Amino acid sequence: MIAGMHLKLILGTAFALLVLQSEALGGRQDSPLVLRGYVKGMPAIRFDRDFRDASFLAFMTNRLNAGIDLPWGLHIAAEGRNRLFYNEQFRDIPGIKEILEQDPGFARLSWVWMDQGGWIGHSDIDRLYLDWRGGSWQVRAGRQRINWGVNLVSNPNDLFNNYSFFDFDYEERPGTDALRVQYHSGFASRVELAYSPSKQARESTAAMLWATNHKGYDLQVLAGYYRHRSALGLGWAGSIGMAGFKGEATWFYDLEGETGVARGNVVAATGLDYMFPAGTFVVAEFLYNGGYGRRDEGVFLITQPLRADNIMFSKFAATLSVQHPFSSLLGGGLALMGLPDIGAGFIMPSLSWSVMTNLDMEIVGQVFAGGKGSLFEEAGSSCFVSLQYSF
Repeated sequence: MIAGMHLKLILGTAFALLVLQSEALGGRQDSPLVLRGYVKGMPAIRFDRDFRDASFLAFMTNRLNAGIDLPWGLHIAAEGRNRLFYNEQFRDIPGIKEILEQDPGFARLSWVWMDQGGWIGHSDIDRLYLDWRGGSWQVRAGRQRINWGVNLVSNPNDLFNNYSFFDFDYEERPGTDALRVQYHSGFASRVELAYSPSKQARESTAAMLWATNHKGYDLQVLAGYYRHRSALGLGWAGSIGMAGFKGEATWFYDLEGETGVARGNVVAATGLDYMFPAGTFVVAEFLYNGGYGRRDEGVFLITQPLRADNIMFSKFAATLSVQHPFSSLLGGGLALMGLPDIGAGFIMPSLSWSVMTNLDMEIVGQVFAGGKGSLFEEAGSSCFVSLQYSF
């Protein structure tokens, strides 16, 4: 416990010092230090599953991304966010502080610093790593994002950093504590080794990925240890005619059998994407989630990332996403998801507007319907309006 507190203090101090140094020197053209980020305000209105009982929500986010280039090919990065929420329903959610403070990494870098009635203040560091590059090699140690996924919605190949499709306000996506070694052997060809430890050894992940390009297709194969399960996977990205064709699948198998629980399962997703001449971008994706129902995952919020071996709240899912630029400053989107085996659906329309340089506005709606007995039934519907200033 004491060692964990010391580690938290050291990492938090390192992050703060890097940010302060970046603020002091980041404006110099010749400075190796860079500080970027944004401030976002996002009020919202939420309705229950019957589109009644409206309640007001509010979110404030400040994100800081700091980095420094050092000699000998070294780079240090520290990135995190401070968030302030207001939601009257927080009063009725037991353990909301513990849910937000959950950190699956080896080091706990997530803290709730305010919990008063409907107000929650939360900070977390999702990137804090040392990176070295030399020739064909790259080594990165610390909290980082390891993105092995290929698809745009569901990523069964993403053993280290799966995310929630419904958490639209977290475009950076989570990081993980890991050691990652990459060797680039040629165009689009590489070998990766990654290890993410956990406080409980059985929950650790270690895997190898080999990627190459063959006849216009990016191909990858992976194998490893995933939370006391073996994992074998493959993925591809190419085209059929003028349409993009992507897919990935992973087979998981328990190293120890458990009574009443299927020992192995497959999670697979594939999709097509197409860009029309007017700039409309369409994605259709289909998911088979063979890990659904194996055991209770203890998920309380629909925006919580799920495991790679049980990636959705249903066994099947079909998603259609459309993005269209109305002008250089105004764009719109619509995402539709159907979960037929649990009788649920999801609709997310959006409208984005570049108000001026570094200032963006977005309106997003989320409608969850059906799914009796699931989180979909309780999620209700919401409308968000965000205003973000980036620096």
